[in-house]
Amino acid sequence: MGVSELSKEAGRFYGKLRFLWDGLEPAGDDPSDCAVAFLDALTGDGDDAALLPPFRGAVAILHSEYDKAVQSERKSAFERIEQVLNAGAYSDELIAEALWAVFFPEALHLNTDPDKQILLLRESRLVNIDRMASDPVTRPADEILFTSNVLLAPPVSEDMSGGIPEEMEKVLIGAYQAGKEKQLYWYDHPIPVGTPEENDEAIYGLVGLADALKYEKNRDTAAPDARLKVLLSVSVTHAGLHKWALPWLRAQVGLTDPDRLADLDVFAFTEDDAVKVVNLLTPWLSDPNEAEALRKTFGVDGEYGRHYSFLKALPALWGVLADADLKATFKIDLDQVFPQEQLGAETGKSAFEHFKTPLWGARGRDVNGRDIELGMIAGALVNEKDIAAGLFTPDIPWPAELPEGEDLLFFKQRTMAVSTRAELMTRYGVSGAPDGVNVAQYRIHVTGGTNGIRFDALRRYRPFTPTFIGRAEDQGYLLSVIAGREGEAALRYAHASGLVMRHDKEAFAGAAVKAGKAGSYIGDLIRLFVFSHYASFLPGGSKAVKKLADPFTGCFITPIPATLALLRLALHLLSAEGGSTDEREALLVLAGRRLPEWIQDRDDKVREMKTAYESEQKAWNSFYDAMDRLENALATDDPVALETGVNFKTILSDCRIS
Repeated sequence: MGVSELSKEAGRFYGKLRFLWDGLEPAGDDPSDCAVAFLDALTGDGDDAALLPPFRGAVAILHSEYDKAVQSERKSAFERIEQVLNAGAYSDELIAEALWAVFFPEALHLNTDPDKQILLLRESRLVNIDRMASDPVTRPADEILFTSNVLLAPPVSEDMSGGIPEEMEKVLIGAYQAGKEKQLYWYDHPIPVGTPEENDEAIYGLVGLADALKYEKNRDTAAPDARLKVLLSVSVTHAGLHKWALPWLRAQVGLTDPDRLADLDVFAFTEDDAVKVVNLLTPWLSDPNEAEALRKTFGVDGEYGRHYSFLKALPALWGVLADADLKATFKIDLDQVFPQEQLGAETGKSAFEHFKTPLWGARGRDVNGRDIELGMIAGALVNEKDIAAGLFTPDIPWPAELPEGEDLLFFKQRTMAVSTRAELMTRYGVSGAPDGVNVAQYRIHVTGGTNGIRFDALRRYRPFTPTFIGRAEDQGYLLSVIAGREGEAALRYAHASGLVMRHDKEAFAGAAVKAGKAGSYIGDLIRLFVFSHYASFLPGGSKAVKKLADPFTGCFITPIPATLALLRLALHLLSAEGGSTDEREALLVLAGRRLPEWIQDRDDKVREMKTAYESEQKAWNSFYDAMDRLENALATDDPVALETGVNFKTILSDCRIS
């Protein structure tokens, strides 16, 4: 069955929800057809013992989600599908919209017309500015600590080429042996140890940042002697790589060449280094027993959420103990660079000049009258292949046609495209957009790089991404505080119109991207479970959080995560998008390893998440409380506090790689 035919069959099939859930006869004449046979087995009489993981044991979960859904506001949407299909004459657009109303109402967010959606969404994100930042960033090179994450995987081959230094060979062999262990974490495109320097995104991104600073100096927007401080978190896919991570980075010529990384002070923190920081803070905790919870929370190994929070929190401590000039931190992804020439030509400002916007730290009121603090900042991306068309070319293409296959059930491409154009691409003072002075725009949708936070906002609101979040860690960070506390302003990202980074990963790291494709896809499915349950125990609850986060960030918050995840996976495996037979089999095996805990052990997993969230929230509060005590003690020249500062600088010195 071709993709188009499968999509139409799926539309009719899923529309007959009484069959889907109660085991009536399927539509279609060919009982041997793989799609019908699969879904027949999945939904027939509940006996799914013969199915492979992750589908085994899923029937009861699907029934449970459906029972809840038809009792909710989606009941009328289910009935609408029946009406459309029973009417006999319907267009592809009509059936698609009927399906989205049930499975993915975010595709119809605010309006069925996507162009109208963009305008309405942009209007909903407006902020009437009451006052600009009282202490804006004025010297970005001195006041911003730049951060990024390095994700390391074992070498892809046992064959170590000759002619390399003995110490390098030792590192490569040790890292390869570590790859024989059980893999603990999956990342989108980790860097295999041994990657040639021309394909190593760590070197690529840092060289790009060094070049950006040179441009600023030539433009006189940075002092001639300015140096950028750069913090790297170093995370690994296998525990055995811990031993080899820093030796590998220090062996990289591209990271130690003073000409290539001129004026960058680069510090790489591993899990061991994070533990040293916690030990340093322990005397400043209100209760020494808090240290163990903080060690589990504060670090770099694990899912994306762990190192993401670390990269926001450590710079704030750095500002207290080592560099009082620092005001903020800004994260880049190492496959991104500042296209300085294009920024100057199309916006009239360099990257650093965009950081000086007084909107970063401004206060105002949203369209509902809620007080807003723009304590964070977010820019946008343009793909390397698209930048010739202009700096403001969206990095997410517009879906040209009605979708097929799994997109009939989960059309995230539309929500990404709408949100990108409504939030990321707004240009102040252009085409009826806000002026960026009296009225600005706040952001919900951000990318993993090209975002930052002021330390004063960080220490006041204390956002964090829970360590169980393995995808969209940037979105999870804001979700932790999105509803705000009663009587307080809500923390939001200021939209930095014109702050655009160029996304180059396809140009130099295509092999790594391809290698991480399966893990990325499964991670996207898991995100449905994680975000849906995570939102349920956030302040305000799922409905309030989702209302604020829709359409893109919120589309992963759904009452039917198992239904969407498993039906998406089934259709993906049956479509051309699934790749070769070997690729599909590998994907199914990986899904069988990672999804069952969200199916068979769902209730236990949700309780585990809630406990982790509450524990980590307390741990982060203890971290920032300890920082406050330290700062107060330093103001009185307390000798213990001064010694803590000296020891912190020693840790920094040990972590320096440039």
